[in-house]
Amino acid sequence: MNSQTKNTTRKILIAEPQEIASEAILMLQSNGYDVVNSLKNADAKNIEGLFIRTYTKVTLEYLDQFPELRFILRAGVGTDNIDLEECKVREIRVFNAPGSNANAVAEYVLAMMLLLLKRIPQQIEQIKSNQWRDVDSMGTDLQGKVVGLVGCGAIGKSLANKLQAFGVSLLGYDPYLDSETLQKYSIKKCNLQDLLRNADLISLQLPLSLETKEMFGKKEFMQMKKGSILINVSRGELIKEDELLWALKNQVIAGAALDVVSNEPNINKELLNVPNLIVTPHIAGFTKEANTLMATGAVTNLFDFQKGNL
Repeated sequence: MNSQTKNTTRKILIAEPQEIASEAILMLQSNGYDVVNSLKNADAKNIEGLFIRTYTKVTLEYLDQFPELRFILRAGVGTDNIDLEECKVREIRVFNAPGSNANAVAEYVLAMMLLLLKRIPQQIEQIKSNQWRDVDSMGTDLQGKVVGLVGCGAIGKSLANKLQAFGVSLLGYDPYLDSETLQKYSIKKCNLQDLLRNADLISLQLPLSLETKEMFGKKEFMQMKKGSILINVSRGELIKEDELLWALKNQVIAGAALDVVSNEPNINKELLNVPNLIVTPHIAGFTKEANTLMATGAVTNLFDFQKGNL
């Protein structure tokens, strides 16, 4: 796509208007784009750009609506909801915001680790039921634990930095990073089997792909340490949910936190009835700061491309 001069005819459809930070919308408008929130306000044939977040599925059929589409803005990091191959065929550029939510997601993972180790959700339910503390509900400390990071990109590295203050040991499984790179963050590189066997807490922060889909199931849960904890902030499809429920109910692992589920937002209601499982509605990166960075970062990358800086 060639860099274009400002004009008021360039239209961008905001496919998820409630999810896109207003700062990013203002950036587009100040650069001559006509921003619309619904196709009722614009002919799909005149749409040059799409601005999406999580729940718009950009499939071949979806793209067929927009014959003049030149680019897609993704307010976030992952692009698994976009048919990248079809976009390449149609010469549609995709701009996301890598690393923009790393701090927010890392903070969420740390919070879940502490909630699960201290058994805080169960303690809250006890006191609501007029029960006081007891030995059976006693929690444990994070200090001294072994934390396994499955995926050591921007989120994994941010999490590793935060965990240093807690006196933990860090194991990392990431086929795309070498031992020297991980060592800079005090992460010891290992294979997945060694991580499963040795980690007290395991955090998943990696993209969904053919390689990672359903990578955690009964076999992997059986390899994990008894009393271990699993946290997923990647995509729900990384875990076989029925087999996770089995592992939790049979105390194969001690607890889990899922910020993402399969087929979200249509959650499997059985997940909500397990006391040692915390489920949240995809909010790990859903903070005011991260929300702004994810949206404005995508727009900035679009502008840099148009200026020839990318």
